[in-house]
Amino acid sequence: MTKDKKGDNKRVLITGNDAVVEGLCCAAGNKRRIVYAGYPITPASEIATRASVVLAKHGGTFIQMEDEIASIQAISGAGLAGAIAVTATSGPGMSLMSEGLGFAAMIESPIICVNVQRGAPSTGMPTWMGQGDMMQARWGTHGDRPVIVLVPNSVEETLLLTYEACKLSQEYLNPVTLMLDEIIGHMEEPISIPKLPPIPVNPDSQIIGNGHRFHRTGLTHDLESCLPSINPETQEKLVRKLLDKVKKNADKIIKYETYGSLSEAKVIIVCYGSESRSVKAALKQISGKKMKVAMLRLITAWPTPKDLICKLDKKDRIFLVAEINDGQIKIEFERYIKKGDVEGLNLMGGRIHTPGEILEAVERLI
Repeated sequence: MTKDKKGDNKRVLITGNDAVVEGLCCAAGNKRRIVYAGYPITPASEIATRASVVLAKHGGTFIQMEDEIASIQAISGAGLAGAIAVTATSGPGMSLMSEGLGFAAMIESPIICVNVQRGAPSTGMPTWMGQGDMMQARWGTHGDRPVIVLVPNSVEETLLLTYEACKLSQEYLNPVTLMLDEIIGHMEEPISIPKLPPIPVNPDSQIIGNGHRFHRTGLTHDLESCLPSINPETQEKLVRKLLDKVKKNADKIIKYETYGSLSEAKVIIVCYGSESRSVKAALKQISGKKMKVAMLRLITAWPTPKDLICKLDKKDRIFLVAEINDGQIKIEFERYIKKGDVEGLNLMGGRIHTPGEILEAVERLI
């Protein structure tokens, strides 16, 4: 533990998984209760391990559940009770939580689900990285539901986006998924733990246990009473209302990072998570070669920054989507790119591309 340059905040060497728990503590402060319910699974287990020790010191609660299905349902209830409600998982655990994520969206419970991605499918590569769950994070749950997905690329950003996930879940009364990958989860970096304002309970939400008696159901329900009302008219109003919470506020939710001049670039490398670290390293080498290449890093995977993508879409411009899967975010860009071309740079898991491999791909395209 060291002092930062200003001598103010203590700098600590922690992993991305540790940073998730620190971000939760920042979000709670001394005014909110944290409830973590989870089941250990590699490479996310260290989040549960740290939470079991740290949360009790902050007046929080750690519960090891019997499985991932119970975990997601437990935090759905905790979210309605006014807690900062969170779970973490990976791989097949995320699949088991899919039904519960849809349920939380339907009952408008503000929960946070952390997915530390590994090589897949099935049990795949439990101790190696992957990015193969991106489409699952968007479409894994049955039916139409509002989706917010954040993707950090460093230990510090993991802390900050965990805090942001807590904030967004409260603001929109909706689940938020935080997509780490094994590299980000296990890498160590020195960071300062910031002092951030505690995130308040949404003033429009009713809190179970505060004298309110109200109904919550996964069935189609009336917007006023929340009692089941199974008919096409009610379904239309309900689902539109849920979706519009995110759709109409997408501009406020979307975050991204750029490196280089997007407007002048002939090749825009699209990336996210740990892969972006290699992309930026490659671009630093390219800068001396006077090649017109830039980076667009997605911090918010969903909602997708479609307005920006459409604005950047030009003839003779290539979008090179670098990711550790067979092209999941590439599919998303293909939906919006009409004038330019979309190419993929893909690995199936276990490692990210080297800067040299990214340079070779760019030189081949140019």
